[in-house]
Amino acid sequence: MAREVKLTDPLPFLFYPDGERIFYLSPGPAVLLFAIEFKDIVRLNLISQQPVMQPAKHPFASVTGVCSFADDVVRRAFGATVIFEEDSAYTDTLQLWSNFCDDVAERLHDGEDLETVLETTWRLSSAPSAAS
Repeated sequence: MAREVKLTDPLPFLFYPDGERIFYLSPGPAVLLFAIEFKDIVRLNLISQQPVMQPAKHPFASVTGVCSFADDVVRRAFGATVIFEEDSAYTDTLQLWSNFCDDVAERLHDGEDLETVLETTWRLSSAPSAAS
């Protein structure tokens, strides 16, 4: 049975085969495209099962790219994506990553610079893990 799609449903994660990246669109005044290599989601999978206690930036900060649709290369890459069929083994990690991306986007929309935002978002696990 096909699921009815509503206009207000959250956007799915997208997969960009050339580079094996997961894309996430973050809402806001300017739509931003976030990208992470699938291998990094696999490598960071334990983040969803334990707190992140790092004195510096969050592990997602080192592996997340932020792009604007103002760039023609970004628009072409976005056009080559397919819907990512989520593997349940990585659902929690992908959800944490999208939460991280939303927090980064909010700060960027508030006028902070990208480097500072990536360096300080979720520092010392200010956002809780999905695990109890």
